[in-house]
Amino acid sequence: MTAHDLTRTPPPLLRRARLTFFVVAVIAPITITAIAVVVMLTWLPTMPEQVATHWGVGGADGFGAPSTYLWLLVGIGLGLPLLMAITTLASVGAHWGGAGRLMGALAAGMSLFAAIMSLGSLAIQRDLTDIADAPGIGGIMALAFGGLIAAGGIAWAVQPRVRAEQGRTLEPRHAVRIANGERVVWVATTTMPRGALAFLFIVLLGLVALAAHMLGTGVAGGWIVAVVVLVVGLALAATASFRVKVTPEGFAARALLGWPRIRIPLDEIESARAVEISPFGEFGGWGWRISVDGRTGIVMRQGSAIEVSRRGRRPFIVTIDGAEEAAALLQAYADRTRTPGVTPAEPGKADS
Repeated sequence: MTAHDLTRTPPPLLRRARLTFFVVAVIAPITITAIAVVVMLTWLPTMPEQVATHWGVGGADGFGAPSTYLWLLVGIGLGLPLLMAITTLASVGAHWGGAGRLMGALAAGMSLFAAIMSLGSLAIQRDLTDIADAPGIGGIMALAFGGLIAAGGIAWAVQPRVRAEQGRTLEPRHAVRIANGERVVWVATTTMPRGALAFLFIVLLGLVALAAHMLGTGVAGGWIVAVVVLVVGLALAATASFRVKVTPEGFAARALLGWPRIRIPLDEIESARAVEISPFGEFGGWGWRISVDGRTGIVMRQGSAIEVSRRGRRPFIVTIDGAEEAAALLQAYADRTRTPGVTPAEPGKADS
């Protein structure tokens, strides 16, 4: 097994990247939210008992206590960025790259967005005698999104560019010999971890309950939530599990629902190998992903994966158990195609 050397990325650069990330994703949201909270606390005693908290097409249509904005500010402006920062620091590890940089920029931008939305929504109601006269918040929303883009852009720019190093190459556990005329097929299934599936299922159930409540009570926008539930449900069902095959015709992978799918004919394959993958560090997450360096793949978990190098295109990757055997078999087929009649010398187990 080949050891992976992360020193190709200078350690001082990695330390600077992580420190800068901590500043933009943790220190900046704490500072922005603290300032906004102080301002809001000075306003709350002068606000009426009820303020507009939701706007529809026709204007303000939801009302609540002014303190609602305080909790929204802390939750969205501080809680969400901190959650993003902790997730990033825990998931990326030594594979720091564009994904970590992007999450830092989003954390800073989200904090300023929440501050502008919360303070702006209260500011336009401070001098009202009748909350039903609350003006629209289109201008506040535009300003908030502008703040998100500006803060995110600055946070992105101040962080150093670090390219995520790829995981180590895994050597085949068995040499593969395929006799002329012999047909060997490798088939396996890759599935999201149970914990991730359980979490996503709980989120989906929450959305179903919300949609049912909104549709049952006639709340405006219920059909939008219902459509979101349908899309999320289909996406989860379509990407939760994939069937992977290595055959004499090449490489194929498809969702158990039948779509999405990919097929790479043998004549398009340059080489195949097994590699170790860091989902967040190299691909920015899980699922059917595209990495910063152009690779695409089905990334379900951290660990071994088949990497198929294609002629004229970026490699395709699938994380799966037994990637070493699958890659060795696919490479044997590719070698036989280039040199008919010649196969590897040592026998070994090829099917799974």
